Amino acid sequence: SSGINAEWPLRPGATRTYNPAVRVGNWIEDVQLEEDIIKDFQEKKENGDLLIQKTQNVMTNLLKREKLSDLRENRVLMFGDKINICHVGTGTVLSAKISELQAHTTSQLGSPCDLSSSLMTDPCPRNVFQICSVDGELSKKPLSYGQKFVLKTLPGSGGELSLWSDRATFTMCAPKSRLPVVQLQATNNWNVVWQILCKNPLIRMEMEGKPVAVGEPIIVNHCKTNQHLACMAEHQHRTPYGKEMEVCCKTFLDSHKAEMEPNIWTLVVDCQQ
Repeated sequence: SSGINAEWPLRPGATRTYNPAVRVGNWIEDVQLEEDIIKDFQEKKENGDLLIQKTQNVMTNLLKREKLSDLRENRVLMFGDKINICHVGTGTVLSAKISELQAHTTSQLGSPCDLSSSLMTDPCPRNVFQICSVDGELSKKPLSYGQKFVLKTLPGSGGELSLWSDRATFTMCAPKSRLPVVQLQATNNWNVVWQILCKNPLIRMEMEGKPVAVGEPIIVNHCKTNQHLACMAEHQHRTPYGKEMEVCCKTFLDSHKAEMEPNIWTLVVDCQQ
């Protein structure tokens, strides 16, 4: 039969399709669900809760590019210089470590803030430090071996926090190595005072009082505990910026009483990577 109302049998495995205007099944629930999804998206956009907006917050605040101090002809470091602290053995840079939630919600580093050694070496508020005197002044004087100083993050996004350490306790220690922890804190006491020591222990006393040169292998010593800043390459953890290495304050000596690779750092300025 070829009448208008004749129903042709469907092919095996085929399903009957309908015009989009035909409402079948739980159509009212589907329409309401789509409206709820659009409404939820608009609310998140207005509140700045979209992932793309949070990522933009990270890029414009904590990962924005900063300028390091220029390299001088005599390669001498001065108080007030903006530097990176680079670990010689791994090529990583001392950086603030913040959680993914903090990275997406905050516009600056908060106290206390943990530290790690990161492969992200581009200067940004996470890893740029300013050399300050103990009394807080930024006098343009050379930094010498054995001279006390404070390392602070930049104002604004950096939070102007000081590099801090103390003796290890049951509740205050590095999470994996259980060694003395290193943090950034908004304090001004003996826990934030450091000094630079010569890498070679045989001429360490002779080098005291001489200017520290950019790019030279050095020891960063904590004055209160007399322990050295160390990068623990064997202890790594995941962060929003990739795998990074744990940082602690512990002296590692070989059989000749010389500092080992975890304690060797160098101070980096612009045009000196």
